[in-house]
Amino acid sequence: MTTEIFEGATGRSISTYDLLDEAMDTYGLDKATAHEAIAAFLSGMAQDDPAIILDRTPTRPELVQDNPNNLDTTHWLTVSDATANHIREALAASFDRV
Repeated sequence: MTTEIFEGATGRSISTYDLLDEAMDTYGLDKATAHEAIAAFLSGMAQDDPAIILDRTPTRPELVQDNPNNLDTTHWLTVSDATANHIREALAASFDRV
């Protein structure tokens, strides 16, 4: 199985995803804080092993081909459930449960 994680600029609109909802519910984090933590943990893991990101799908594929207004492009990242579990462990080590 796999898990989808939104990759977008912090401070912008963040699309909801299951791991984000789980982090918000479990640790009482706001959306931005939960997303930033997940993104930071994933980024660190991907620096060590870029292959953990199984797929990278643009949220707006048309902007890949033609983006004359230089709009922000965001992606959905697909990772294994094992990678998602590593992120869960990192969250548990960093935040107190509510």
